[in-house]
Amino acid sequence: MDAARPGGARAPVSRRDQPPGADPAPRRGGPRFSAGADRHHSKAHGVNGGHAAGRSEAVAHPVVSVIVPAYNAEEFLQDAIKNLLQQTLTVSAAGSVEIIVVDDGSTDATAQIGARAAAAHASVSYFRQEQNGGVARARARAVAESRGEFLWFVDCDDDWAVSALEKLVAAARSTGADVIVCGAEYVYPGQRRPLAAPPLNGPISGAEAFGMLLDGELTGHLWNKLFRRELTREIEFTPARVHSDLAMVAQLLAAAAHVAVISDVLYSYVVRGGSIIRSGSRRAESLLLVEQAVTTAAITLDTRIIGSNSYGYFRLRYVLLSGLKDALSGPYDADERDEIVAELRSRLTWRLVLLAARRGDWKRLALAGSAKVSVPLHRRVLRLAAEQGEC
Repeated sequence: MDAARPGGARAPVSRRDQPPGADPAPRRGGPRFSAGADRHHSKAHGVNGGHAAGRSEAVAHPVVSVIVPAYNAEEFLQDAIKNLLQQTLTVSAAGSVEIIVVDDGSTDATAQIGARAAAAHASVSYFRQEQNGGVARARARAVAESRGEFLWFVDCDDDWAVSALEKLVAAARSTGADVIVCGAEYVYPGQRRPLAAPPLNGPISGAEAFGMLLDGELTGHLWNKLFRRELTREIEFTPARVHSDLAMVAQLLAAAAHVAVISDVLYSYVVRGGSIIRSGSRRAESLLLVEQAVTTAAITLDTRIIGSNSYGYFRLRYVLLSGLKDALSGPYDADERDEIVAELRSRLTWRLVLLAARRGDWKRLALAGSAKVSVPLHRRVLRLAAEQGEC
């Protein structure tokens, strides 16, 4: 990241000034929510209000709490729990695992599957929410119920290596890092695409990792990362319908003292046609919430980040271009669409367009340049990118 970090320019966080492995600062409060909410989310997730349907007390001091939000997930939940119960960490001397399932008001058999698993396995806890509230709220509820030293967030319709937790925890122990990033892969019908972890020689600071996130060198996914649970006490859960992972990861990296990377490919993200990211849905409000969360995280580190090229590149990718694509393809009426497009184009400066060129990001250069010139031209570029499977 190109912005300097002057001493004293950031708000203090609990672990940033502590050496790896130091005892965390006392908790200041439970999970907090940003303003705004959404009641739908991609893949199989959610939460809002509700009651606990079953908690395991057998795992008193788990090493890892696995967070499993579920919404109408009857097709996947049972296998997901089975796969988590088979993690090698659970049968090793390294410690135990608790699995926390939060059902976000499902209308299928998710409730029965979750409750049955909690009754059958001491390490599984199941909580039922009566109203669907969105994946961020589901995760917040699960985190509030968690007791593990570390947290791992999974999607129940994905897959992962049986040794995933063992390797992630081993890396956390050996490095003392607050966040461990692993390799992963995207799984499409008939195709797999690797998501390599960035090559690092050793642990880096949370501020450096945050810069890599802005630059696109670290992804904003939760599922390929292990987090020290104490970090969640420093963040707000942003209830966005898209990119809520990014908002959360940005805040967690900003709160972390150290971040480490392992090259092992441990997680397989299964891309499904019905996900919110691949469907025509209204995302403008969510993109604004994510921008606010990332901006707040940046300010806690150094206010100068906001004027940096790294932050500008982030805004170009996740706010302006994502927002334009949403406005032009989502279910907005003409007046709404015109208003959103005009606002986003007014924020799209030639400086931001040139940032894509300087980084050799030719796809985004074409998208940003066309958007700056004219909306009809940008529509044509969007169609071309979609035909080539790049948008």
